[in-house]
Amino acid sequence: MCQRPEKTTGTSRNELSGVVHGSAVQAGNIHGGVHFSVTRSSPVQMPVPAQLPPATAYFSGRSGELRDLQQAADECDPVRRLAVVVISGTGGAGKTSLATYWLHSISAAFDGGALYADLRGHAPEAAAPPGEVLTGFLSALGVPPDRIPVELSEQAKLYRSLTSGRRMLVLLDNAATAAQVRALLPGPGPRQVPEQPELPTLVVVTTRWRIAGLALDGARFIELGPLDDQAGTELLGHMVGAARAAAETDAVRSVVRLCGGLPLAVCAAGARLAAHLRWPVGRVAAELASEKDRLAALTIGDDLSVRAAFDVSYQALPIPAARLYRMLSLVPGHDFGSEIAAATAELPAGQAAALLDELATASLLEEAAEQRFRFHDLVRLHARERADAEPEQLRRAATARAIGWYLAKAVAADIVIIPGRRRLNPMYERARAAAPGFAGPPDALRWAESELPGLVAAVHAAHDQHLDEQTWQLCEALWGLFTYRKYFRYWIQTHLAGIDSARTCGNRRAEARVRTQLGLAYLNLGRHDEARQEFLGSLALDRQEGHALGEASALENLGLTELSLGRSEAALGSFLQARDIYSQNGYPRGIMAMTRHIGEAHRDAGRHDQAVRNLLEARRMAAALPDAYNEARCLTSLGQAHLQAGEHGSAVDALSEALMLMVRLDGRYEQARIGVLLADALLGLGQPSAAREHLARSLAIYSGIDAPETGDIRHRLAELGPS
Repeated sequence: MCQRPEKTTGTSRNELSGVVHGSAVQAGNIHGGVHFSVTRSSPVQMPVPAQLPPATAYFSGRSGELRDLQQAADECDPVRRLAVVVISGTGGAGKTSLATYWLHSISAAFDGGALYADLRGHAPEAAAPPGEVLTGFLSALGVPPDRIPVELSEQAKLYRSLTSGRRMLVLLDNAATAAQVRALLPGPGPRQVPEQPELPTLVVVTTRWRIAGLALDGARFIELGPLDDQAGTELLGHMVGAARAAAETDAVRSVVRLCGGLPLAVCAAGARLAAHLRWPVGRVAAELASEKDRLAALTIGDDLSVRAAFDVSYQALPIPAARLYRMLSLVPGHDFGSEIAAATAELPAGQAAALLDELATASLLEEAAEQRFRFHDLVRLHARERADAEPEQLRRAATARAIGWYLAKAVAADIVIIPGRRRLNPMYERARAAAPGFAGPPDALRWAESELPGLVAAVHAAHDQHLDEQTWQLCEALWGLFTYRKYFRYWIQTHLAGIDSARTCGNRRAEARVRTQLGLAYLNLGRHDEARQEFLGSLALDRQEGHALGEASALENLGLTELSLGRSEAALGSFLQARDIYSQNGYPRGIMAMTRHIGEAHRDAGRHDQAVRNLLEARRMAAALPDAYNEARCLTSLGQAHLQAGEHGSAVDALSEALMLMVRLDGRYEQARIGVLLADALLGLGQPSAAREHLARSLAIYSGIDAPETGDIRHRLAELGPS
C-alpha cells in the first residue's frame, strides 16, 4: 500500500498511517511517473530427510512380528493419521534390526521422508533430552539454526506444523520414557477420505523398558523374544556361509541353542566364525557349552559384546532391584513368582512383587505367565556373574532360603494330597498343626505339578550344595505328586540324589524311606530286579535301626514285587508279616493297606470269595479313616476280582465307583488304570464302543508320562477298529 504524504500549512510532513500490506515506499518530491514491479517468489521446498540407519545385513525370521507391525499401520485411526508402535525387549534381542528392516521395506510409500534419533535410553538418567532431539529434527526439516525456538513447547509446535500432512517415518531408538517419546511425536499424516484410505505417518519406538504410558497415545506394543531354532540357524548360516553351515548342521543348532536364540549372541558367535575361516563350527559350540565361559565367548572386543549389552541395563537399575536381580540367579528352576523371590532375598512379599515388575520393565526378566517371571538363559548367566561377586556365605544362604521355600510348600502340599501317611521330616508335625495350605488334593496337585521343574531343580541344588537333610526331605515331600502323577524320569533322578544325601548325613531311616520310594518307581516301570534291590536295602536299614514301621513298609513292597511277578503265595507271606507289625504298632492305615493286598493275593491265587471278603473289608476301613484315595484303590482291586471271576456287571459297578473317586481327587494315573479295566468289563458285556472311549482316555493320560502301558493300549485300540 502507498499513501500520499500529508501536507500542512508551512510544514511538509512525510508520514504513513493505517495498515500496510506488502512493501511501502516513502519519498519526498516525486517527479514523473511511478512504476511498481512485483515478482512472485516460488514456494520454499522443504528438505526430504532420509535418516534411517542401514538395514541389517543379516535378517532372519520375525515373520509374526512383521505381520504385527503391518497390522498396526493398517489399523490406524483415519482422524489421528498417526500410528505408534513400541518394540520392547532385552538388550541384543534385535529391536533396532527389526525396526529398520521393516521401515526400509515400506519406505518407498512415505514421500515425506524418514527421521531417526538415538534417544540413549539404556540408562534413563543419561537419556537424550527431547529438546536436543527436536533441534536435530527441525534442522533436518530445513529450519535455520537462528529460527529454531529455545523453549521445548515451541519446538514441538513447530515440529508438528512442519510434519503435518507429510507421510513420514520416524524411528525413535532406545527410548527411556513415555514423556521423552511423546514430545517427539510428529503431526498427523495426509488427510484421508473413506473412499481412498492412505497410509498414516508411522512412529516406531524401540526400548528396553516397558513404556506403558504410551498406551495413552494409541501405541501398539510388540515384545521381542528370542529367535526360534529355524530363524537362528538361518542367521548363523548367513554369517558363516551356507556350505560351511550345511557341513555341521548339528553344531550350528547347538550354537543357536546355547545362545538362547538371542540375535546379538548368534551374531557374536557368527562373527567369530566368519573371521576364522578354518575354525569348525563345533569349536565355538564347545566353547559355549561351559556356562562359566559363555558370556566371554560371546564378546568381540568393543564392537560386539552380549555381556556389555546386559551391563548397560543392569547398571541403570536402582540398588534394591539390582540386588534382587543378583539373588534371583540363585533360585533353582527356570521361573519363579514373588513368594520365592521374597524368601530368597529376605524381602516383604509386596516389595518383592514391585521389584520383579521393575526388572520386567527393564526387560531383564520375561513374564512367563501372570505373576510368573523367568530369565533368558544368557541374562541368568549375567545375573549369576554379578552374584558371584558377593561373598560365598551370602550366596549359600540365599540358595538355602530358596530351597527352604520349596521344601515348606512341598510339605504343605504333600500333607493335603496324602494326609494319613507317616513321615520322617519333623516339618510335617508343624504343617498338621497349621491351617491347610491348599483347599484339597486337586489344588495341592496343581501347585506341585506347576512347580515340578523348580522342585526337581531344588533337589539337585540342595544335593550339589551339600544341604543333605533338605535333599532327602524334598524327596519325601514329592511322594504325593509322584504317586498321583508318576513322572518317572524326575522320580528316579531326584531319589538317586536323595539316597546319596541321606547316606552322607548318616540318616538310615531317611535312606530307607527314599529307597522304598525309588523302588516303587522301578516296580511301576516293571523293572522288578531293581525294585527288589531297593526294597531289600530298605528292609536291612530299618531292621538295623529297629524301625518296625519301616520294616513293615519294606515287606509290603517286597510282597507287591512278588505279586507283580505272579508269585501270589510268596506275596501273601510278606503281606501277613507286614500286617502283624502294623497291628502290633497300632497303625490302622497300614492294617487297611495289608488287608487290601491280602485280598489281591487271594484274587491272583484264584480264591475269589476270600479275595472279595478282604477287599470289601479293606474298603470299609479306608472309608472309616477316611482315605478316599485308598478307598478307590480297594474298589479297583475289587473290580479286578469280579472281572477275573467273569462277573462283568459287578466289575463295572465297582470300577465306576472307583473312577468317580479318582476323578474327584484328580488322580489321573489311577483313572487311566481303572479305564483299561472298565474297558475289559464293558467288552465282556458286549459294549465295544464304550470300551473304546475308556481306552482312548487312558491312552491320552499314559502318553503324557511315557508309561509302559501306552503301546499295549494302542494295539488294543487298533484291534477294536475305528469308532
